[in-house]
Amino acid sequence: MLDIALYRNPDILQAQLRVDSAHGERRIADALPNPTYLGIPGNPYQYGVSLPLDLTPERLYRTRAARQGQAATELSRRDVVRLVTFNVRQAFYDLLLADAQRATAREQRDIFTRLLAADSVRLRAGDIPQRDVVKTALEVARAEGALARDEVAVHGARLALQALMGAAAPDTGFTITGSLDSTPQLTLPLDSVLPLALGQRPDLAATHALADQGRSLTSLAAANLFPIPVVSVVYQSTPFASGLRYAFGVSVPVPLFYWNGGERQRARAGLAAAEVSVQRTRAQIAAEVALALDDFRSARALTQRYQSGLLQQSAAALESSRFAYEQGAASLLELLDAIRTYGETRAEAYGAAHDAWVGAYALSRAVGADIVRE
Repeated sequence: MLDIALYRNPDILQAQLRVDSAHGERRIADALPNPTYLGIPGNPYQYGVSLPLDLTPERLYRTRAARQGQAATELSRRDVVRLVTFNVRQAFYDLLLADAQRATAREQRDIFTRLLAADSVRLRAGDIPQRDVVKTALEVARAEGALARDEVAVHGARLALQALMGAAAPDTGFTITGSLDSTPQLTLPLDSVLPLALGQRPDLAATHALADQGRSLTSLAAANLFPIPVVSVVYQSTPFASGLRYAFGVSVPVPLFYWNGGERQRARAGLAAAEVSVQRTRAQIAAEVALALDDFRSARALTQRYQSGLLQQSAAALESSRFAYEQGAASLLELLDAIRTYGETRAEAYGAAHDAWVGAYALSRAVGADIVRE
């Protein structure tokens, strides 16, 4: 599923196209200038060829800046992959949670339905009053409504997951396999995630690459003050005054009226902005890691509490209340409260497991590397 998303997700496809465009920009920067051929009609007719000597510092900084721009674009693509990977995993667990909540709603509906059938028999026997049957019928209607809402939520979660997978025609019958019965485990200690994030996050590496490109562009703006010489050769059928039919020439643009002040100012401003972006990204990474750590710790602790016996205790309490109600030792309100408590406990347990898994993958997203043990 994740492999399909990484292959077909529209955001990743667009990021790859930006990489391809950056590769084209690098090829443009690396390309040598073409010679210029000219013909001068007259008596005699002259032919000329001129070629810029693109061997100056301008070429060095131009090609370096293009390589750094391509590297930054590739790192940005990796960052898109990082974000899409988390979104797909979150959508997967959202669908698992929606399926689990629908199963809980269906189970509650079935419990109320069986209770209504049993109470109807007891009503005909005169063992319970009419109001108890009406109350149970109302609970059945509520359970049916909750189940219908959960069906809609499941369909929405399926469509959201398929959209991230790049499906051209999403299907509401799309199914997945998975479980919320386990607790996520990490492959490294929690106190080591921040240093790893600062070394692994592609968005931080991309800002460093853009800062390096800004330095190269600043040097390029200064290097443009050194003109690129253009050498030329002219041929004519009758000899020149030198007695040769060939004449050589060199031309250079002279920065007389304009000294690239605007380009240098723009490059300095771009470099300063890139350096600010580096600092801001580092601060954002530290904040993301701290929040992800807190969310994961709290969700995992809550999940472990539910899985340590709370679900079994709520199920046992429901069976005890059901038996007591059938024996006349408990009221209908007590049984309905036990049924609702059981359903709420299951729903909360599934929600906690969902939050723990999503929190673990959010921590992986904050780190920029897969640290969840599958």
